[in-house]
Amino acid sequence: MKVALIGPIAKDQITIDNKFFVQIGGIPYYAGVALQSLGAEEIALYVTCGSKDQEWVRENLDGLNVNFLPADHTLVSNIAYSSAKPDVRESFIEPYSNTIKTKLDLLASLEHFDWIILGPLFHDDIDFELFRSLRHKLLAMDNFGMFTYSESGKMVRRNPENLLQVLPFLKYLFLDREEAYFVSGCHDVARAGRFLQSKGVTNMIITDGSQGSHLFIGHKYYQVPAFAPRRIADTTGAGDTYMAAYLRATELFTDPFVRGRFAAMAATMSLENKGAFKSSVEEVENRLKEFIFDK
Repeated sequence: MKVALIGPIAKDQITIDNKFFVQIGGIPYYAGVALQSLGAEEIALYVTCGSKDQEWVRENLDGLNVNFLPADHTLVSNIAYSSAKPDVRESFIEPYSNTIKTKLDLLASLEHFDWIILGPLFHDDIDFELFRSLRHKLLAMDNFGMFTYSESGKMVRRNPENLLQVLPFLKYLFLDREEAYFVSGCHDVARAGRFLQSKGVTNMIITDGSQGSHLFIGHKYYQVPAFAPRRIADTTGAGDTYMAAYLRATELFTDPFVRGRFAAMAATMSLENKGAFKSSVEEVENRLKEFIFDK
């Protein structure tokens, strides 16, 4: 697997149970480090951040090939939640317009990779034309970025058509249940998943926290259980870990259910430590041995 990750780097200021810490964030960070830990053959990050933060980014992405794209400032987010209710968050973000443009030198560099993971956090982080220009690649994307706007520091959802227009170019799309409901207009997982596939995405994966995940792989459907963490240290980046682990699993396993189970366990393990997921394939498989499964 030769994979490039594209998107903004963020500086996350996190408060959990009144304990405060600062860490690097953004999909390229969480998914890139997870893929590195899971043994992906080659990884490169194409990211935006303020020039004064570039050395800090390199230190946090040690061992990864980091390429900086033009940007004015680094996104700064403030996130607060309790370990008792990790799915309920308060957030405030300082957004900047650091749009990644479709340029010939960027496209030429990306030709080397088979997988391209696009990780916008806001609607204007990635130029629409970049999706079209990379449609011959294996494109994957997760989260809310294409339909997220900032209003007075709050992240709000608008214009689901922003995501719908790029679905024909995507091999895999990962959304959580509420995001899938918002974009599809359907308040039923099965209908939401099939609706999004009808708009062009080949494989649609809907995550639902402790309720597990739903895989719409071509015409087939799989429901994958979630695993309870031994402890919760930090929930940030769990969805990005799920995506990275699932994509890595496409090279390890032929059965989509097994891939989903692997990704679900990686996401659970990511909850147990602060920062990005840093466990190996073997460590994930060893944790899975604690469970007996039925499809």
